Amino acid sequence: MTPLTEAEVRQLVSDMYLGFDVHAENTVMLSYLADEGLEMRFPEATLHGHAEFTEWYSGIVYTFFDEVHTLQQEDIQFNADQSQATVHLLGEWHASRWRAPLPKSERLMMRADQTWTIIRSPETGKPVILTYVVNALTPLPGGVPL
Repeated sequence: MTPLTEAEVRQLVSDMYLGFDVHAENTVMLSYLADEGLEMRFPEATLHGHAEFTEWYSGIVYTFFDEVHTLQQEDIQFNADQSQATVHLLGEWHASRWRAPLPKSERLMMRADQTWTIIRSPETGKPVILTYVVNALTPLPGGVPL
């Protein structure tokens, strides 16, 4: 396998966040994720594999809207042969949601601390996320709690 590059890792982070923001098609989002060994830990759920992500994502796109992920810090560390990268991300997530019967939508504003593990897919040769861990999601002033 070709070693991962910093540019590829940065592009994957950017693509994943943009995918969440624009509610990209599930097939697009799955292309960013390993299937075998995938673990995604969110405050509300821990997911394994493409099937569980698909079920979770189908609910997310009908719950949140006007999403914006803003990356503030990205620290990339590679293992010795650059076959794996550990990425520590700090940023903000803003989103709206409407919960019936509330008369108005709510604005969520959170500081997100995440750690991802990225590998090269043996099937496609492209970088994919193997683990996606939300370490902390802290409400920001002006937003409502999750």
